[in-house]
Amino acid sequence: MANVKDYFSGDFLKAEDCKGGEIVEIMSEGVLQQIDTDDEGSKKVLNYKVKVNGAEKTFTPNKSNGRILIEAFGEDDKAWIGKKFLIRIEKIMAFGKKVKSIVVDPVLKEE
Repeated sequence: MANVKDYFSGDFLKAEDCKGGEIVEIMSEGVLQQIDTDDEGSKKVLNYKVKVNGAEKTFTPNKSNGRILIEAFGEDDKAWIGKKFLIRIEKIMAFGKKVKSIVVDPVLKEE
């Protein structure tokens, strides 16, 4: 029987869909996208195709995760393709409340 949660999780990798401890593989360089923000403005984000638990998802790193990935894998995101990171789920303050968030831990060598 299929895990029905897989059918409702959507295309984006979100904290709500993760338990933590998943290994994610980066499958593409970033694709720039302009998105609307809650304050009626907009911002640019980078979306990456990733593979997690056998499924392809889109991951949009926040600034903190972006800095972690740059420190681990370098400033050219083409070099990130094939690299992996471990997901941790932490509660952070965002928009005045605590929410679940993905935190990345780069896997620097295969074990």
